[in-house]
Amino acid sequence: MTPVGAWTARVRRPGGESTAAFRFTACGHALLVAGGLGAGHWSWLGPGSFLFRITEPVLDDAACVGWVDIEQRASLNGGSFTGRGTSRVHDADGRLARAVAVEIHATRVAP
Repeated sequence: MTPVGAWTARVRRPGGESTAAFRFTACGHALLVAGGLGAGHWSWLGPGSFLFRITEPVLDDAACVGWVDIEQRASLNGGSFTGRGTSRVHDADGRLARAVAVEIHATRVAP
């Protein structure tokens, strides 16, 4: 079993919870397709474990005012995965504004 396919997720961070959707491709691309938009890559860490990193632009009136670097180590268990990691928010000049712990609980919706 691999993470390749489409996933819906609950995303928990300090101060709240939201929903998101991800797609992982067979060639290693990782996409955030709902709850924000972003792209990056995923790779195996070992049996049932993978890492993904996605960069999500922060837009204000179509201007990029920064980005979020999402990094998650995930444990895959059949049709679900749990990820834990850190999201680092950068301003438009690349300065780190803050880092927050994030936990993701995802369910596969399509292969």
